[in-house]
Amino acid sequence: MIHLICGPIGAGKTTIAHQLAEQHSAIRFSEDEWLSNLFIPDAPENLLDEHIEMVAAWASEKYQRCRGQIWPVCEQILQQGVHVVLDGAAANKEQRDKIRQKAIKAGVGFKLYYATADTETRRSRVLERNVKGGKTYSMEVTAEMFELMENFFEIPDKSELSAAKIIHT
Repeated sequence: MIHLICGPIGAGKTTIAHQLAEQHSAIRFSEDEWLSNLFIPDAPENLLDEHIEMVAAWASEKYQRCRGQIWPVCEQILQQGVHVVLDGAAANKEQRDKIRQKAIKAGVGFKLYYATADTETRRSRVLERNVKGGKTYSMEVTAEMFELMENFFEIPDKSELSAAKIIHT
């Protein structure tokens, strides 16, 4: 079974991913953790001081590389009958549909979880996480990054939500 979590930035996706992994004895993949551990240590100096489009272009390519490594491992795990929790690669319908198709191809179930909260609550969480760190912290999110991601996330449509679990955080 693939458990795919989507939602806007700061909605609690990673917290939900931890909970689902524990609940289903699943293996959790959080893309932000992969990006943070594999690429951010080698990021250009002062990257966050650059224009947001440059930061986004740098990160986008790295996220694609993470996905390219994560999915083959997921396939092996799923073949063993173990559930997988994916926290990432679900910002728009196209990305979510790709994961649904991968579940079908792998012959496993699929469940979408939509985490949501109002904008100010999410912004506050992100700013607090930048300062305090914690279990769900993987990288600093600037105000510009928050705004960019606000515009990037695509709310699931009615057809997606009909079978999804909606979680208000």
